[in-house]
Amino acid sequence: MIRPVTLHHRIDGAGPGLVLLHGGGGTTDDLAALRDRLVPAHRVISADQRGHGRTPFEEPLTYAAMAGDTGSLLEDLGAGPSDLVGWSDGAIVALLVARDRPDLVRRVVAIGANVDSVPPEPGHLSPESIVQMTGLTADDLGLPPGVGEPLLAMWQGPPGITFDDLGRIDAPLLFLAADRDLVTLDHTVGMFRAAAHGQLAIVPGADHSLPQTHADLVAALIERFLAAE
Repeated sequence: MIRPVTLHHRIDGAGPGLVLLHGGGGTTDDLAALRDRLVPAHRVISADQRGHGRTPFEEPLTYAAMAGDTGSLLEDLGAGPSDLVGWSDGAIVALLVARDRPDLVRRVVAIGANVDSVPPEPGHLSPESIVQMTGLTADDLGLPPGVGEPLLAMWQGPPGITFDDLGRIDAPLLFLAADRDLVTLDHTVGMFRAAAHGQLAIVPGADHSLPQTHADLVAALIERFLAAE
């Protein structure tokens, strides 16, 4: 049993609950532009994951642990069922929460996500392959001492959710990605096709920093998805 970590968080706005989940090695501040555009219509909960930002580090640093922390936060706040919007690692966390705690989730927007692929797909470019190709080190991440190595190790392992798992998630899922994202279009389309209730949006002329560089468009796509019957 993984002991939950109390996540540093902020709450902005009023209305239906929406949880904003940042990417690996980042903080809630990375999605400030997107948060500002979602706040007028939502009660936005933004949290720093364990070992990130203002939340203390505690082993293990895994997607499963971060999903457990997120579920505990929603329970403590009485915030479920909520909409989950996650970017990169945050998207994987959102999908895990939807799989394991469906009582806490209404809809999920997964931006720049990837799942386990068995056997490995040709050309599947993921965070783990970025680490291998760039020679990224723990010091490059600028995280507190002791956090960088576990984060790199997490990236080089499987996320812990599969294509088959996506078919068992009852919540509607929007897979949102850039045409030049880290994860290949084939993989993103594969997630969409595997989902029981999936939708897909690909933004042209963008990369993995999509929610930062195209905040207006991403917010509009999110609002359209969340408002649909």
